[in-house]
Amino acid sequence: MRVVDSSIGPEGPALASLLSSLGLEAEDVPNLLEAEAYSRARIREARGLVGGVVDAKHDAVASFALGSLGRAEASEASDLDLAFVYDGARIDEASAKKMRARVREALLPRFDVPEKTFDDVIELGRLVRHVGGSDDTNRTLTYRALILTEGRWLQNSVSAQAVKSRIFSVYAAGTKTRGRFLNSLANDLHRYYRTLCVDYRFKVEEHAKSWALRVLKLRHSRKLWHLANIVTQCWAVECLDDAARDATVAERLGWPSLARIVAGMQELGELRGCAGLFRAHDRFLGAVGSELVREELESLDYAKRYDAALYRSLHYNAEQLDAAAAEVVDLLLERCRPYLIRFCLL
Repeated sequence: MRVVDSSIGPEGPALASLLSSLGLEAEDVPNLLEAEAYSRARIREARGLVGGVVDAKHDAVASFALGSLGRAEASEASDLDLAFVYDGARIDEASAKKMRARVREALLPRFDVPEKTFDDVIELGRLVRHVGGSDDTNRTLTYRALILTEGRWLQNSVSAQAVKSRIFSVYAAGTKTRGRFLNSLANDLHRYYRTLCVDYRFKVEEHAKSWALRVLKLRHSRKLWHLANIVTQCWAVECLDDAARDATVAERLGWPSLARIVAGMQELGELRGCAGLFRAHDRFLGAVGSELVREELESLDYAKRYDAALYRSLHYNAEQLDAAAAEVVDLLLERCRPYLIRFCLL
């Protein structure tokens, strides 16, 4: 049953267009709608800033906004994670670095572009060779997973789409490993999610970084991202024929998490739990969009976490999101139990 037209495009359907099917009104989830509108406006602004700063070899490079902007969850407190990919067969690393520097410089008057996870250029070949091997690092896995699922092009949409297509082809073109339902892709996305969970432990235990905001992001945005991937897998198995599967999955992977979940569950025939996901994530985005809330969470003593009303409320909200997500998973077990158990759990 096709309910949502997958030709909507890489940003997916507007969340407002999905509310009536969930029994929700705009006033029920104002923070979700505001974050979506803000994110899309900021992406357009970023494209305007960087559109003319790359030289004639621009089709050998692609830049993406990742993070909350790419997921349509941004607020004024959000930064812009800048991923810059270049084709090493057509341009050298030094030239790519100069181009990235110009793109970042063009963005800086209006955006905070931190130099952390995505602080350098990366060669496309690094992302598509040796997947799963000893040369496949957390960094290359991160780029693949996020470019496919939340990468928003900033300069040259054609070049950016070519990068996405090349990354997707790593999984789709395998003759022995792709699996009928793109299981190699599903495994890599699952691997990235588990890497995030372990990375949280490393950062707060070994590097003594602040923990509260990180764990709440894991229990809200990251968990929704993971659930969206599972729903997308099950939807692809149950609702798509073999001929259409690759192109349709590749397109929908770029939709924000909630849009993917609702679209997939609509086509699987049941939306129970989805309204709860919207409500819980709305409360989370409303909280973390505040600089004061972020500051309190950044300084929160772990041993005293339950003494803080703010943390208690967000911890409870994460449990509400868990309960709604469990309803979705129960429905997936009803509709595609053999696949879900074999490929998502065991």
